[in-house]
Amino acid sequence: MIRDMSDAASTDQPAHALGGGAHAVPRTHAAVLGGLPEVLSRFGIRWEPVLEAEGLALADIQDPERSVPYSAVDRISGECSRLTRCPHVGVLLAQRVNLQSFGIAGRLARNAPSVGQALQELVSYFALHDTGGLISADLHAGQVTVSYGLYMTGLRHVDQIYDFCVVVIANVMRQLCGAGWKADMVLLPRRHPADVRPYREILAAPVRFNSVQAGVQFPQDWLSRPVVDADPFLHTLLADHASAALRVRDPLLCDDVRRTIRLLLMADQCSREEVARHLGMHPRTLGRRLQQCGTTFQDLLDETRLEVARQLLRGTRSSVARIAASLGYHDPTVFTRAFRRWTGTTPRDYRAGQAGAA
Repeated sequence: MIRDMSDAASTDQPAHALGGGAHAVPRTHAAVLGGLPEVLSRFGIRWEPVLEAEGLALADIQDPERSVPYSAVDRISGECSRLTRCPHVGVLLAQRVNLQSFGIAGRLARNAPSVGQALQELVSYFALHDTGGLISADLHAGQVTVSYGLYMTGLRHVDQIYDFCVVVIANVMRQLCGAGWKADMVLLPRRHPADVRPYREILAAPVRFNSVQAGVQFPQDWLSRPVVDADPFLHTLLADHASAALRVRDPLLCDDVRRTIRLLLMADQCSREEVARHLGMHPRTLGRRLQQCGTTFQDLLDETRLEVARQLLRGTRSSVARIAASLGYHDPTVFTRAFRRWTGTTPRDYRAGQAGAA
């Protein structure tokens, strides 16, 4: 359900996921690339070679059921940025993406009886669409924040992916609510660009750069609104189909555990007990399963914190203290010591080194 964060107690323990053992390659629907031909053509660039380099054709990105490795989407985003020399190409690529691009999870949300239930179902079934990141919906002080968080490691174009995702979230909300919906604020974990006009024009809302999350905020009142043109009968059929599809997935797969931990890290509610509860098992059982995969909860916790810290240090100017707090470290010096243990350098030195390389 949509989490009410008003009384959420913070903890000192976020976490990550099954780092040991084999796991499925993270994937997403190819339809999210549907706007690529139009965008590259606008710049006078042939789009076919960009898709062909990843073994894709036009029919693939027009197929709502076709999936591609998440890493391919990352590489394509980077190639589009390089070819167009456009620092906000992710924003342009996302303009045509909506719930129809999300497979059964999107169709289910599109036909939900209310906006709140649509978001709840999108969160619950998002893994059927995307196994490289996750969507969450949090409620605090009358404001809803719908956010997207990456848990896949090794991505090189995180700024374009997050640009893409906030536009998609805004598209989804307009599709659910109608043309009258408007965001109060858009959050982006990237540095302030030289030209903010494309963001403001496309998102039609103030944008806060250097955030520690990617998301869209709007008033709570929208949750009770009926979804525009929803089909109740189709919703019932899709709900049964989506539940069956989710049941055949192994809940102990690496990426499912990773998703749960990343979600709780975003909510500042993560502990081994909370992860186990969300997975429907006893904490000791979770520990044994992780041990069988050759890892421990603390190893996975450190792995996730490190990956998110690297993303934020590279992509934003958020202070080290703020990044530490977003990872569950309420004392920045503890975070600095941990980061030095993981990497051999401090967060500030790491950021300086990344800036120099860029």
